[in-house]
Amino acid sequence: MKETRIYLKKGKERKVRNLYPWVYRDEVRKIEEGDVVADVFSHEGVFVGRGLYSKGARIVWRFLSREYDPIDRNFFVRRVEEALNRRGKINSTAFRVVFSESDFLGGLMVDRYNDGLVIQVRSRGMEEVKGTVIDALTEALSPSFIYERSDMESRRYEGLEPVKGPVLGDVPDRLTITENGINFYVDVVNGLKTGFYLDQRRSREYVADLIDEGMEVLDLFSYTGGFSVYAALRGGRVLAVDTKEEALDLARENARLNGVEIRTLRYDAFKFLGETEDVYDVIIADPPAISKRKDERKKILGAVWKLTYNSLPRLKVPGHLYVCTCSYQASVEDMVKYVRLAAIDRGTPVHIRAILIQPEDHPFLPHFPESLYLKCLHVVKVEV
Repeated sequence: MKETRIYLKKGKERKVRNLYPWVYRDEVRKIEEGDVVADVFSHEGVFVGRGLYSKGARIVWRFLSREYDPIDRNFFVRRVEEALNRRGKINSTAFRVVFSESDFLGGLMVDRYNDGLVIQVRSRGMEEVKGTVIDALTEALSPSFIYERSDMESRRYEGLEPVKGPVLGDVPDRLTITENGINFYVDVVNGLKTGFYLDQRRSREYVADLIDEGMEVLDLFSYTGGFSVYAALRGGRVLAVDTKEEALDLARENARLNGVEIRTLRYDAFKFLGETEDVYDVIIADPPAISKRKDERKKILGAVWKLTYNSLPRLKVPGHLYVCTCSYQASVEDMVKYVRLAAIDRGTPVHIRAILIQPEDHPFLPHFPESLYLKCLHVVKVEV
């Protein structure tokens, strides 16, 4: 079967030529349907790029190449190897090997856990070539196992059902990764995301450097204790708060695995801040994704305001708040604004000492603003 041919409306080819990797249905003038491999042409019929066709989806095309490359096993092997080489030296046995559009493989995520892989397939086009992709991953990375965690609800927008299960080899019930010399148990089958918040590696290092022996540390939305263990190893007295008891159980195990102890509390983090009277040197507020939808942007930023507003009275002076969002819809400028508004509403002066984004294995492609999703602000409570 020949390639699908997609003809764009006049002027819409500029985005693709500038490396924006998506074509939306309302940007298309005509589609001549063929195979899942699809070539995009300008209004005048000039070739713009080759990618994958997602029939019926709002995003009908995702970029793969500027050339007429054969989209076969060798192509995917090359793309995976290129992505891996771009990572450089990462001081962790777990990291993201392929970050979708940022690695020019739109719709595909690949996380490495020791010698195994966890994959997510997010688009109809990538789903149709998944068998070839798995063959390429096997050739390029020689994994001991591959487990699929395409269990996100967003697949339904592509006309796909969520999928979860083993693809290759025996998947351990629990494995142990090492990050910056610190060990963590990970459940890749039932854990959030693909088992561990790989994208907060840089943040965990940064926050650890704020902590001195004996400091009081509050880790909100602590999950399995990534920030908590780093803080405890620096001598912090840590309270980890999360709503999931199974996550807190694993957080305590992770602490013991590294020879430290943490306190845990099963509680709603938002409510806890408003009800406790304790004060802390450091508060970490890294909530899970509240929403990724544009129409709920105010809800996301409202959470930034609430976390800041309720954290400020619970901080010593000077005290450190590390607050994050993991949605493209909340920009850095938006976050700064809502931190400022919360500080004004509290009548409390603050400094913003640093702004951090996702690490190098989750690269930000500036041609594709949506790839910048994780933003964290280091807010310092000061006095005049």
